[in-house]
Amino acid sequence: MKLGIRFKLIATLTAIIIVPAVLMSISGVREKHTDPIEGALGLNFMFLIGILLMAFVICAYLLVRVITRRILLPLKELNAAAEQIMNGNLDVEIRNRYHDEMGRFCSAFDVMRARLKESLDRQAAYERSRNELIANISHDLRTPITSIRGYVEGLQDGIARDEQKVARYLTVIKNKTDLLDRLIEDLFQFSQLESGQLVMDIREQDSREFLEAMIAPFEMELHDTAIVLNVERPFPSRPIQVDRDRMAQVFENIIENAKKYAGNSAEVTISTRDEADCIRIVIRDNGIGISEEDTPYLFERFYRGEKSRSRAFGGAGLGLAICKRIVEEHGGHIGVQSKPGSGAEFFLTLPVVKVD
Repeated sequence: MKLGIRFKLIATLTAIIIVPAVLMSISGVREKHTDPIEGALGLNFMFLIGILLMAFVICAYLLVRVITRRILLPLKELNAAAEQIMNGNLDVEIRNRYHDEMGRFCSAFDVMRARLKESLDRQAAYERSRNELIANISHDLRTPITSIRGYVEGLQDGIARDEQKVARYLTVIKNKTDLLDRLIEDLFQFSQLESGQLVMDIREQDSREFLEAMIAPFEMELHDTAIVLNVERPFPSRPIQVDRDRMAQVFENIIENAKKYAGNSAEVTISTRDEADCIRIVIRDNGIGISEEDTPYLFERFYRGEKSRSRAFGGAGLGLAICKRIVEEHGGHIGVQSKPGSGAEFFLTLPVVKVD
């Protein structure tokens, strides 16, 4: 295409030069056979032809220059970009400063390239996530199954001979099956949240009534245990929209984590604050805390800081990811502040219904 355009330009320029030259020759021939007056007119005519010739040459040069800069160079850049994309390099960018048709075409091409790159990056990220999912599921399911198999084989081989040891073996087997059940339930719920298939029954209700319904079961459960649960009342009374069952999962997960990482000396404090457009709920514990390196990734799926320690506590690393999705489905926000050895402070917000 580039050679074709240049050939046409050269042919046009040649024609522009030759035609006036021929006209000048004809004028010179006629001049030999005319009188002095006619000769003067002929000289003027040749001078005019010369000026026109110069104007034509300048216009042709400018035309070639404009076409080269506005068409040929962008086409060359497009061709080079297309070859780079064909070779798998999607980072090449097309820069065209003009706002004419060719500039808009180059911009559209660059947008197409960027969207293609984004799509391929998203597909690659999905593939990595899928591989990570399979690896984590395999590990998290294999661990309790291996443990269950070992205790069952111990019972079959008669290693546990007295009733106390048999009861202990059966207790471990039950705990491991409960862990398997939680893992499978977490995976099922997370897959529903990811695909948008988890149905939320969000209804408007009073925040004080809601918080009492969430916290009262934990107060009853922990009343006669070594774990201390401090609840700062009164709760704010504002209209909010929540799904009680799903939010109960959030409270269950955070409080269970506090109990798990603080051990028998756990002390959990629940407080609330009435802010302008939301209710802020804070759950603090006196556990082992979370490192600064792990805090930003705590709500990512399958993420667990200090893997060896977290494996000992069990879980698939989905609990907080599920909490995050549930709170965000309510239009709220969840986060954590913590330092190693200083416990953790989880907070979540629930938007207040605006009353006209």
